[in-house]
Amino acid sequence: MLFEFMNKKSFILFFFLFFALCSFSQNTETVPEATRPLTKWEKMFPQVRYDKKIYKTGSNWFTAAYGLGYHINSKQYNQQNLSLAYHHRFRAMYFNAGFHYSSPEFFMKRPLEKISDIHIGAGLRFEKRFFNFAFFIGPSLASSLVPKSDLVSVKHHQLGAHTELQFTFKYFYDMGIGTSIYGSFNKRYQVIGLQLHFYFSNAYVGRY
Repeated sequence: MLFEFMNKKSFILFFFLFFALCSFSQNTETVPEATRPLTKWEKMFPQVRYDKKIYKTGSNWFTAAYGLGYHINSKQYNQQNLSLAYHHRFRAMYFNAGFHYSSPEFFMKRPLEKISDIHIGAGLRFEKRFFNFAFFIGPSLASSLVPKSDLVSVKHHQLGAHTELQFTFKYFYDMGIGTSIYGSFNKRYQVIGLQLHFYFSNAYVGRY
């Protein structure tokens, strides 16, 4: 049943987009001055001010990415890939959860060869005013179609691993665009690729 859920790509897309909109909706109210002592984590990730706006450092963020890839098993540069991921900070640690799809065919078609996986991971992040660098690695749960002939494919379900490097230019403090280098690895279907991604964070706090 879990893999049937994974194959319902439209539901997964809706879930991620709805979650992102709820998580990253901005509060336009002026932020009052804090009256309580700052916690250890608030001191580690302080608020900053740019262009009369207040932002929090170490914020959570969402990425939507599309790109091209290399299918290691078939040794072909024929993959189109799509990824959606949410990245969350807990104290000083970062975690992510995401969905990845790769195939020689476009996302909405029904190809004989494809992989879709859901993955979680832990990682590192380095953030500046105009740049965000992140690295994540963790386990994945994948469903793949591997061609047996020109007309028949065999479906496989397997555990694997997913890793990703993100380089983002933030044209606003909480929005940006960048590139991702990723790899999805399991016994039946392994791909590596390069993606263009869009970055949306919940760093915005308010005006001052």
